[in-house]
Amino acid sequence: MYNAIVIGGRCAGAAVGAHLARRGLRVLVVDRSRFPSDVLSTHFVWPHGASYLNRLGVLDQVRAVTPAHTRVTVVNNGIALRGSVPEELLRNQFRLLHDDDSGITTEYFSVRRHVLDKILVDNAVRAGVEFREGYTVKELLQDEDGTVIGIKGRDGTVERAQVVIGADGRNSFVARALGLEKFDERPRCTFAYWSYFSGIPDADAQIHRRGRLGMAMASTNNGQTMVLTWGPSEWAEAFRADVEGNFHRALGLISEEAADTVARARREERFYGTLDQAAYLRRLHGPGWVLVGDAESFKDQCTALGITHALRDAELAAEAVGRWLGGETDRDTAMAGYAAKRRSQTAAAYYDYVCTLAEMKPLRHDELQLFAILRGNQAEIDRFIATHVDVAPVSEFFDPSNVFLLNDTAKESSRDHSAFADFEATYREHQRNPFPRVAAEATR
Repeated sequence: MYNAIVIGGRCAGAAVGAHLARRGLRVLVVDRSRFPSDVLSTHFVWPHGASYLNRLGVLDQVRAVTPAHTRVTVVNNGIALRGSVPEELLRNQFRLLHDDDSGITTEYFSVRRHVLDKILVDNAVRAGVEFREGYTVKELLQDEDGTVIGIKGRDGTVERAQVVIGADGRNSFVARALGLEKFDERPRCTFAYWSYFSGIPDADAQIHRRGRLGMAMASTNNGQTMVLTWGPSEWAEAFRADVEGNFHRALGLISEEAADTVARARREERFYGTLDQAAYLRRLHGPGWVLVGDAESFKDQCTALGITHALRDAELAAEAVGRWLGGETDRDTAMAGYAAKRRSQTAAAYYDYVCTLAEMKPLRHDELQLFAILRGNQAEIDRFIATHVDVAPVSEFFDPSNVFLLNDTAKESSRDHSAFADFEATYREHQRNPFPRVAAEATR
């Protein structure tokens, strides 16, 4: 009998398995895929995600094959802010969540999933995890009280455990088998298309917003750069009519400089896309089971935090399950602690923040003024970036008193910026879908 069975062996599953095995527990991780293999993902890892990789002992392996950076450029309607996530804010977050700030790094990566997932799987095996790839779970086993006690595979094998952990993504088999409903769903979201280009020099990541469109560029593995565009989901159908043409048109509308860079580069792979980014929450745990990663919650890709949050949740869940199975506390107390950290007021505020961004409404005049005034304050630029990627609390940066102080001189700071010229007309123009006309021209 195993102490824990983990269904899903990618970021969340391999990580939680490794953490539990290092506590001396007997762990089985199963996944229907074989590794290395790719999965649809925008594969960005922010500094707190890289810190979790460091705590797992695999950061050097990722760094050896993936460009690392600390500074990122965020551009809103042409207003550019360049900064990084402050180390002290990272330490504060880890002390708050784990009472331990070891392994902190301010680096970030854009690491392909066939690279990262294989590294994490091999690390879990070295930690003592029994890993079965190409294994499909057919059934969750439950006792007469409904407590989950194990799994049955499609091959007929039966395995039992004290706890079964679902780390099997948005379409979680565990959630479906238990009849777990989604709640606090946010259907308004983005669509996204991306591909990989050679001939673009390794550089800091760029994230742009203009009107209702966004784009990002980040250096990744094999000397390539991932280039991503996104917009509101209601524009997705029109965009799909001519993906490549609309991809380049979107880049031109967002940043002429970025569009020129990509136009001179060579596309090395097909375009990848995702249309379903609707956010949701699920119950975190119950009798004999726990969910981690996208299985328990999902947010839009617009802040690129899926992997980082999966690694965070894996460590939090392993801490709770480890205390319970190690006899430090009872199951209910341990899992209540996990739920309290995952569903805190801070977590709820960030969920709202991402879901609001995912609607891709054009930035208001006062929002642009805030970005304009930040240009002269590096400490606040860094704090904004930390807030945007869920290192510092949203409620602190956007507290009315702080925004009032920052905006106090915003008019002076914004007078020379083109984003404020004829703002009302520009705002109305940004509400319009720019793709149907292009799609029609492409089919002539």
